Amino acid sequence: MPANTRSRQNKAELIRYSPPNPVPDEQNNNPGGTPPNVPQQVIDSFRALQAVVSTEHENCEQYFHQRSIIIHDIPELPTNTLPSERQSYVEARVSETFDVLGVEAKPLAVFRMGRPSEARPRLAKVILPSRSQYFAILGRVKSLSQTNGYNHLFIRASLTEAERKREFDLRKEALDRNQSSGRKEYVVYRGVVVKVSEIPNLRQAQVRTKRN
Repeated sequence: MPANTRSRQNKAELIRYSPPNPVPDEQNNNPGGTPPNVPQQVIDSFRALQAVVSTEHENCEQYFHQRSIIIHDIPELPTNTLPSERQSYVEARVSETFDVLGVEAKPLAVFRMGRPSEARPRLAKVILPSRSQYFAILGRVKSLSQTNGYNHLFIRASLTEAERKREFDLRKEALDRNQSSGRKEYVVYRGVVVKVSEIPNLRQAQVRTKRN
């Protein structure tokens, strides 16, 4: 067969040949990003596990947050001191402060917040093992003002930004009421503005609630 005849036949075969339809893009067939060929039961189980892990993470953060306190003005070693020495120093000062308060507690964690500065000591955050220790420390803070060497310290609960704003608003409300009455009659007690005279009754009510 002449060469030019074979060439015309090959071209005709190419024209008649129709390639198969392309395989659809797997990603386009899975708009939700679900892996192909994975049973729906497995996918549902994985998503349920994700939800549980997320919830547990939030619960864990809340657990530690509810047991955390902030201590202001604990002296800090110079920045050229070894990090391990600075850490040991702040831990020792925290333990001494608890001794003064008469609270037996071994913190889960003690650490400085922010970058070191020669200008002033950083805040110290302390995470406690139990809520009872947390409340015991906060309830005895005023005794530090009567103890030499510790009357410069200030201890408060660790607050989120939203909690700090609420605390500020409550203190402002108490201040406004005191200015209106002309005397210090209102204070912030456990997240509520109350009269100082009402606090003993509130404490007794809380004790009865715990016993029940």
